Amino acid sequence: MATLDPVDAGDHVCWLVGPGDDFTATARAFAADGALFGDKVLLIGAPETRWSLDGASREVVVDPVAERAGGAAWNATALLDLVRQEAEAATHQGFRALRVLARMDRMWPRGASPQEIARHELELDALVLARGAVVVCAYHGAGFRPGLLEQAVGVHPHQLGTRAEVPGFRMYSAGTDCWSVSGVVDSDSADTFRTALDELVTRSATVRLRCEDLELVDVAGMRALVDAACKVPGRRIVIEKADEAFRRCWSLLGYDVPQIPVELAP
Repeated sequence: MATLDPVDAGDHVCWLVGPGDDFTATARAFAADGALFGDKVLLIGAPETRWSLDGASREVVVDPVAERAGGAAWNATALLDLVRQEAEAATHQGFRALRVLARMDRMWPRGASPQEIARHELELDALVLARGAVVVCAYHGAGFRPGLLEQAVGVHPHQLGTRAEVPGFRMYSAGTDCWSVSGVVDSDSADTFRTALDELVTRSATVRLRCEDLELVDVAGMRALVDAACKVPGRRIVIEKADEAFRRCWSLLGYDVPQIPVELAP
């Protein structure tokens, strides 16, 4: 995405905020679009009131750092609970959708691990799809090292901002326990891919990956699939719409055996 103007209900965007970006102006424009379209606006991580338009009832502003200072148990789970709660409230209050902009450096002021980012964003993506919300997660480059930004982008279906460390693949929710995978999974992105898969198999007994838009998976990517599937006993990964090249390589590597809980669907 070049701007946040085209975002709509059901979109989950990773905004990589660069040093030259006017974050406050973009945040205000995003909130103003919410008012225009009849959305309820939730701003998370606001250290100043310039985010807010006029304090109207359609807006909720929460700063995780201030909440923690006040003794609140604020973490990624609290953010998910708040988004879920406000999405339900928005429906009952007659809004079109819930529109969220979250500053992730305020969410994790001391940084986060790749596992924390993958877990949070995958859960949030499923929530966005289920509730029809609009969610933008703003990752300021000064607050996250490149590998963490790569992990964040890989588990969002949309991205604003350009950085060299953007991964070649994307994984995002396509339904209950079903995830669409697109792009390229190679040696450069296999670790990021494996981290996301680890979080999925931890949560679900069967994980379905739709791969019709997956251009390439090399040996490192296939090894990541095997390792993730075998990490937790009783788990299974189902690969849907894999092309013939994927199937041939999978068989040549000796992975098409009952001992490996990865199934290539017809």
